[in-house]
Amino acid sequence: MPADAKPSSFEAVVAAFTVVATFALGYGYWKLATRQNELDVRIEAQREEFQRSLLQFRRESEVRRADDDLELQLMSLVSPHLARLRESGKEAATSQRIVAAAAELLSSRGRPALAQMADKIREQNAPAARAEPQTPIVARVAASPPDAWLVLLATLPGEDLKRAETVANDKLRAAQDLGMKPAVSIYKTRLKRRYVVVLGKPLDQAAAVAVAAQVRRSNLSADAFAEKDAGWELTGSAPFSVEVSSASSP
Repeated sequence: MPADAKPSSFEAVVAAFTVVATFALGYGYWKLATRQNELDVRIEAQREEFQRSLLQFRRESEVRRADDDLELQLMSLVSPHLARLRESGKEAATSQRIVAAAAELLSSRGRPALAQMADKIREQNAPAARAEPQTPIVARVAASPPDAWLVLLATLPGEDLKRAETVANDKLRAAQDLGMKPAVSIYKTRLKRRYVVVLGKPLDQAAAVAVAAQVRRSNLSADAFAEKDAGWELTGSAPFSVEVSSASSP
C-alpha cells in the first residue's frame, strides 16, 4: 500500500467517532461541573439564610427573655405599692407614680398586664369600699367584673372551713413578711364545692396570670395559678380568728 494512500472508510468512521466521543465526554464533564457549581451556590445560599434565621431567632429569644425578666422584676418592685392605688395621701401618691411609671415602661414593650391590673384596681376601688360592710355574697357580686380571673394560692376540701381559714391567715402573714399589703380571701367553688384561698381582687386574665407568676417567683405559693371565676361564693377575707376557736376546743 502506498504511503500517501488515503485512509479507508472504516478508519475515517473510527476517527470521526473518536472525535465525537471525546467532545461528548468533555461536554458531559463540563455540564456536570456547571451543575455542581450551581448546586454548591444554592447550598451556600441556603446555609447563609439558615444562619441569618438562626441568628434572628436567637436575638428575638434574648429580647423576649430580657422583657420577661424585666416584667417580673418590675412586678416584684411594684407589688407592695398596688394596694395604695386605693388610698390617698403623700405616700399613696408616691406609690401611684411608681406603679404608673412601671406600667408605662412595660406597655411600651408590649406588656400591658401591669397597666390593666392597675386600671382594674382603680375601677374596683369605690364598689369594694361600699361592699365591705355588707354580707359576703353582696360584696362578692359588687366586686367581681365580667370575665374575672382569680389568683389561687391553695385549694382545700370543702368540708373543712377552719383549715381553709388557717391557710389564708398563713398566706396573709407570709405576704406581709414579703412587704406586700394584699387581700387574702376564701372562695367556695360551685362544681366541686371546695375552698380556694385567693390573693387580691378579681382581675382580667392577663393581669391574673402575671400576678400568679410573681407569686411563684416570690415563693409565696410555689403552685399558684390563675383561674377564671366561675361564679364562686366569697366566704370571707383574712385575717380569721381561728386561734380563738382552737383554744376553746378540748
